[in-house]
Amino acid sequence: MRARTRPPNDGARLFLAASHTAGALLLCAVLCLVSALWPPSRLTLVGVWYGGSAALALLAVALLLLRRRPRAPLAALVAAVGIGGALVASCQTLAGVVTTSLGLVVAGQAAALLGEPRTVRRVLTLVVVVLGLAMLASPVPFALTTWLVLALTTVVMSGLVTYLLQRLRLLATTDDLTGALTRAAFDERAALVLHDAARRGRPAAVVCLDVDDFKVVNDTLGHAAGDEVLVRLVQGWRDALRDGDLIGRVGGDEFAVVLAGTDAAGAEDWASAARLRHAPGDPTWSHGVAQAAGDEPVRDALARADEALYARKGRRVGGTV
Repeated sequence: MRARTRPPNDGARLFLAASHTAGALLLCAVLCLVSALWPPSRLTLVGVWYGGSAALALLAVALLLLRRRPRAPLAALVAAVGIGGALVASCQTLAGVVTTSLGLVVAGQAAALLGEPRTVRRVLTLVVVVLGLAMLASPVPFALTTWLVLALTTVVMSGLVTYLLQRLRLLATTDDLTGALTRAAFDERAALVLHDAARRGRPAAVVCLDVDDFKVVNDTLGHAAGDEVLVRLVQGWRDALRDGDLIGRVGGDEFAVVLAGTDAAGAEDWASAARLRHAPGDPTWSHGVAQAAGDEPVRDALARADEALYARKGRRVGGTV
């Protein structure tokens, strides 16, 4: 996706979502095992808790093995909600129902790690529905107020965690001045775009962008004016992008773009179209293009585009400020 829209599933986020979810599953497995070894009530169905512990532990191990697969955290979480619902339904006391239901509340919070708002909402809906059905299936008389309190707690806490994670993710991956991706985020997401293009047999191009005579702008007009120039230039570049393209800030006044499904000639056309969005009075900018060579590292493609950029700058006569 574009930097200004919803980011793609990047490797680091998938790894963290899988690892954290697996850790939560292992913790729940241990708690289930403790409940089986030292039953909180003489009515406890020990066999069910042993089975729940084993199922959750196996699920955690499977998730760690498949952590690079985009759907693995979601599938594991949905399976865990089903296991949690079975455990709630097996509870023989009200205290057991309420205590065990907290595991489903935690599952609702873990949904925030999945990132996609639509997915989080669906998981929350599943948790609330499974919680209600499990409480109805339990031999303990169903208390509507108990279900409402637990369901509301699940939704509110998950919403809070989702908001905090989104804010942290935005701050960690987005340049606060221009809205472009940070260098680390750009490198990671660009690697995914290039890998996907190579896997599909499609081209991909990297474009390095550098503002001409930017130091003159800062020295004559001030750094605030320089910041405004960068904001306008990046907005023009971003407006010329399509879904699937990326833009990142790789230096002070240096930026890079990845164009998915575009060869070198198409990248040159993109640069020409982007120049049409140049605001009068702003400094000019130079660019260099490199078409990705198969599944090559992002740094290699950037280095070749950077060489092309400085070769072009070397041929430039003067600049416009």
